[in-house]
Amino acid sequence: MTESQKPAEVETPSPEQTWTLLSPRPCVMVIDDDSAIRAMLQTALEKDYSVVCFSNGDQVVRSIEIYAPRLVILDINFPGSDGYDICRRVRMHAKSRNLPVLFMTIRKDDTTFLKTLESGGDAVICKPFEISALRERIEYLLRSYP
Repeated sequence: MTESQKPAEVETPSPEQTWTLLSPRPCVMVIDDDSAIRAMLQTALEKDYSVVCFSNGDQVVRSIEIYAPRLVILDINFPGSDGYDICRRVRMHAKSRNLPVLFMTIRKDDTTFLKTLESGGDAVICKPFEISALRERIEYLLRSYP
């Protein structure tokens, strides 16, 4: 068989790419270093959304390209870096420039709110929060950023 007669090799999609292609629900990405919060959000949201969770923002831009989320829920406090830095990295890339970012924080002061806006965040929810309030914010952001 000559080189021109060989069938073209088809790249097999990674499990992440397969998951993204098969998921019928909008994807929500959760980035929080607290495993209990990630598990709680996964359970609370998985009925209506495909939820992917990460403990840090190290691979956030690559993960956004793989999972194509419609929304990012992002904690502010992380060891080493913070949610503001992660949000800025997200905003630097064309594919995620308009991706809605919902910050979660225990801080309820004006300085924190202003820093979330300055870093590119779209909304803030203060911990502890009711799941119904979280769902309302998610729905609002998804409607606002088609």
